[in-house]
Amino acid sequence: MTATTTGFRHDPHSSEPHSSWPTRPPRPLGEYCSDLSIMLGSLSIVMFWMFGFGILLGAGAIAAGIAANRHPGVEGNEPKGLEALLGILTGAFGIAAGVVFLAAALPNL
Repeated sequence: MTATTTGFRHDPHSSEPHSSWPTRPPRPLGEYCSDLSIMLGSLSIVMFWMFGFGILLGAGAIAAGIAANRHPGVEGNEPKGLEALLGILTGAFGIAAGVVFLAAALPNL
């Protein structure tokens, strides 16, 4: 009689814990912060008319862009550094548009 197993073989003498899930390398956070910065910055430009929500998104874009610029994985990577700078600029523009909208809309409420 033959027994068939569907899992990974486990060495009973190893000190590592056994997991049936395959592992993957951890993601470098700084490289994804530049993408997050662009996304939040563009959303802040689109949402400037939502009474402060665009300003919050712009602040998040600036924070994510600064975090991406300070990450060691982005320092030597010129495209990711430019993406982080673009995210900072779009966040600043979204904050400016939100402030102008609030300055124009609040006296009329």
